[in-house]
Amino acid sequence: MSLKPKINIKKFQKSIEIIPPRYKIDNKLIINIKRNQQYFDYLDIACCPMANLRISPISFAHKLIMEGVDHKKLILNFSTRDKNTLALQSEILGAYSMNINKILLVKGDPLNIGNSNKSKEVFEVSTNNLIRIVKNLDRGFDYSNNKLNFKTKFQTGSTINIDKKYNLINDTIKERIKLGSMFFVTQPLFTENDFELLVKLSEKRKNKIFAGILPIKNKKTLYNLKNKINGISKKNVLFEHLSKAKEKDFTKISTKYFVEILSKYKKYLDGVHIMTSGDIRLATKIAKII
Repeated sequence: MSLKPKINIKKFQKSIEIIPPRYKIDNKLIINIKRNQQYFDYLDIACCPMANLRISPISFAHKLIMEGVDHKKLILNFSTRDKNTLALQSEILGAYSMNINKILLVKGDPLNIGNSNKSKEVFEVSTNNLIRIVKNLDRGFDYSNNKLNFKTKFQTGSTINIDKKYNLINDTIKERIKLGSMFFVTQPLFTENDFELLVKLSEKRKNKIFAGILPIKNKKTLYNLKNKINGISKKNVLFEHLSKAKEKDFTKISTKYFVEILSKYKKYLDGVHIMTSGDIRLATKIAKII
């Protein structure tokens, strides 16, 4: 395809996915995030990724703010998997009361792949319907159409899978923009075809789309990507290379792979969303290079 530099973009932005700890907030993690926040435009706090029990994003965000992390950078994740509409609205309004107005609405990984198999999935509403609910809050009404005495002003984002044809993904993006989604984060991209498709999807579009990248550090992550995660291209050079490599070399190999591919496509894209499973140092290293 013929690539043209992105139009109507002020700068290439960088986001990091932060995974809250399992049971206790480690001060070293807080210090590490605070120390390196300057290298990221956004700090996205995940909601029990891989269906594993984690401290709630809103409480972790509160701790970060109390310790001096810029609340304007924070993006909170809300999953339709875990809560009904009452609980979702309550926590979303709680985030807004903390002056956090950036949220990422996600479906959530299925419970059967995580460590919470005694829990039950909720899914009272779809991701699209949750986007509608937030848009309603922005108009001054809750899900039951009760009038609020204020209007929220959320910058709402949602995720997109990249393992489909252009027309299908483009239609999803168009629909979600109409519903109220202002930005998008892709599932992890692993092939040049993924990046070229994203370039095409991003072209002339004002709503930013962040390219998700996930450096693979160990055999467990590689296995999960091959067997448990949907919405990604599972046949790719990186998976093949790592399958033949020693585990101790995984981080070096996958980091080099993504740095090289981003150096090629960076000027055609809005930004990158770095997923390093809570490894702030690795994410910072990548952010500095690109």
